[in-house]
Amino acid sequence: MNFEVSGIPDAFRTLIVVPMMLVDAETIRAEVEKLEIRYLANKEGNLLFSLFTDYTDSDQAYREDDERLLQTVVESLEALNHRHGGKRFFLFHRDRTWSESEQKFIGWERKRGKIEELNRLIDGTRPEDADRLVYVGDPDHLSNVRFVITLDSDTQLPLGTARRMIETLAHPLNRPRFDAAGRILAGSYTVIQPRVSPTLPSTSGSPFSRLFADAVGIDPYTKAVSDVNQDLAGEGSYHGKGIYDVRAFSRVLSGRFPEGWLLSHDLIEGAHVRVGLASDIELYDEFPQSYLSYTRRQHR
Repeated sequence: MNFEVSGIPDAFRTLIVVPMMLVDAETIRAEVEKLEIRYLANKEGNLLFSLFTDYTDSDQAYREDDERLLQTVVESLEALNHRHGGKRFFLFHRDRTWSESEQKFIGWERKRGKIEELNRLIDGTRPEDADRLVYVGDPDHLSNVRFVITLDSDTQLPLGTARRMIETLAHPLNRPRFDAAGRILAGSYTVIQPRVSPTLPSTSGSPFSRLFADAVGIDPYTKAVSDVNQDLAGEGSYHGKGIYDVRAFSRVLSGRFPEGWLLSHDLIEGAHVRVGLASDIELYDEFPQSYLSYTRRQHR
């Protein structure tokens, strides 16, 4: 499958989504700038870009600065659409709800909840009486979205990488197929997980990162090896940064997990929907700069 010349077909329209928290105006502007950089490196037809935002956790459902922060991100996304002449950039935002396990008002189920709500919005199964979901963009474009690429806020999307992920999942042999029991058949995949490497600047940014980071970027020939899980079991592990088929993902996982039980949800989701590892496609992430930030990530 090669869409480099013909472009991404309408049948494989894809939405890139980056979940983030509305911490302050500076953070919002930085995230919008990174979204624009991803677009400039992947200027393809039928490729849409979005942020999915939550307010920070609070003891109250609403805080004084909530509307100001929301207005900042709305204006920033609208400015992107105006600057690049189209309706390619979207914003999704939801209010806080009470979490019994956290004893705070938070975004429902955090990142996992964002992805589930987005899927149900795209496939038309989101209840009409569901909590308010604010979004900027043309809703008609969402109904035809086939795939979603989900990234973390510090994930870089190199030149042409989005198209290569779409080509891989769009291949007829890779697309998800169901058996009579509603499970994904072996040899087909709902998620394609690219290789994720630390960025070269982050691997040399501190004494800790210089000691512990594996700087794949300077030695690509000996590091691009197969994955044991993929080779032996026919499926890889989902790290939360990859491309998935919206309707297959939603069909298997919507409403499957109990509320308030999962935080690091990627591995268990991948176990249900089948993941294919594409080690020849590479994303870049920031490596933690201190032992404290590293242990916080591991603890989560």
